[in-house]
Amino acid sequence: MNKQQRINLIYKTNVKTAVFQSLLTFPMVFCLVGLIQSDSWNGWYVAGVLVCLLLLGGIFFKANRVETELTERENAKTIIARRNGFVFALFVVFILSFALTLNLGWMYAWILAVAVGVLYGGYRLIRKQDEQLTDIDPEHPKLKEIRLDNVRD
Repeated sequence: MNKQQRINLIYKTNVKTAVFQSLLTFPMVFCLVGLIQSDSWNGWYVAGVLVCLLLLGGIFFKANRVETELTERENAKTIIARRNGFVFALFVVFILSFALTLNLGWMYAWILAVAVGVLYGGYRLIRKQDEQLTDIDPEHPKLKEIRLDNVRD
């Protein structure tokens, strides 16, 4: 499969999973707002956030599996899985740090500053992994190449 076909397939998979991700956004936002507004860490809201994060992780895992099946090289599969895992982990870090900062108050805004630093470091790491992936499998698209502009049918 050439690079263009891979871009098309990965993009179509991402569009399909975006529907489920957006459906999970509403209960997750509800639980996060409830968690932020409550005086204590209410177990139901925490459980709701955790369930939503687990379901989102499952969606990321499914998309990751589709992407790793496009290459035969084991090193490339490892890098793809690691890269997609980092993307999900950075999403979780941002959501939880934002909720924690809002719950504790803006006096703890340093938590958000640390999270932004972690996000930047993660972004740099993901870019580095994309470069390694290009060296191993030149036909596999980088993360930034998987967008509507590059889809050709």
